[in-house]
Amino acid sequence: MARHPDSRLSPTALLALLAGIFSAVCFFLFMGIAGMAAVVLGIVALSEIKRSEGRLHGEGAAIGGIVLGVLHLGGLAIGLALYITAIAGAKSVPTASHVTLPVPPTPAPAPAPLLANPEQTGGKTLDAATRATKFGALTLVDPGPGAGTLDALLREEGARAGAERQKLLVWVSSPDFPSCNGVSVALRDPRLQKALAGVRILRLDVNDYYVELARLGLPVKVIPGFALMTPEGRPLDYVNGGEWDADVPENIAPVLGNFIHGRYTRRRTPWRGALRGDETKL
Repeated sequence: MARHPDSRLSPTALLALLAGIFSAVCFFLFMGIAGMAAVVLGIVALSEIKRSEGRLHGEGAAIGGIVLGVLHLGGLAIGLALYITAIAGAKSVPTASHVTLPVPPTPAPAPAPLLANPEQTGGKTLDAATRATKFGALTLVDPGPGAGTLDALLREEGARAGAERQKLLVWVSSPDFPSCNGVSVALRDPRLQKALAGVRILRLDVNDYYVELARLGLPVKVIPGFALMTPEGRPLDYVNGGEWDADVPENIAPVLGNFIHGRYTRRRTPWRGALRGDETKL
């Protein structure tokens, strides 16, 4: 369109250009207001110039303002996106307080002495060095230094188990093995207490009874081990901790529960029975 002889520069186009320049110079000032103003004023100026039929000019200033405004808004958007990404990345990096370190198995605290009365032990009292602890409907017995020989201990605990209508289970253990400590902790779980209800567990430290356990025919090289005993102190059946994976109640309870009731038939390591003195293990 031909410019009118009296044509003058569009004030709106000039404002658009000035706003664009201001947005470029003061990039982060007012967070994009100058850039948006430059774009809006530039569009309005182009419309005014078109309607003026040549009486206004300044299309170049209006377009310049629009271009500078768009560049300003685009750069601001990219910068904001990078800032948000950096913040999100910093939050996703765990600090020392968020890192979970593996916790070693917690050794079971020494069970508190439980003094038995005649109703609990069929008229007999426990030796002063022996500790008996109730976990639900099961009893855990830890013999002390004055408990005597293994044969005498088995006969005594077998008689107590019979008087209380319990099954006697010998637990071959050692405080030096994490798996044994895992079983100790699991005894506090209701699932294991329910599975072993009506059982009297005699926990024996393999270091204290190694020779006597071996003579009895029980394995002493794989622990923890569990032997179901007769009232006379002879092993009926045996399993060890290799029958389950992690030493947690949900793994231990089904194995020992079925074992004491004679239902644990499919085993990883079947027990061949106790050896007599004149036998040799093949």
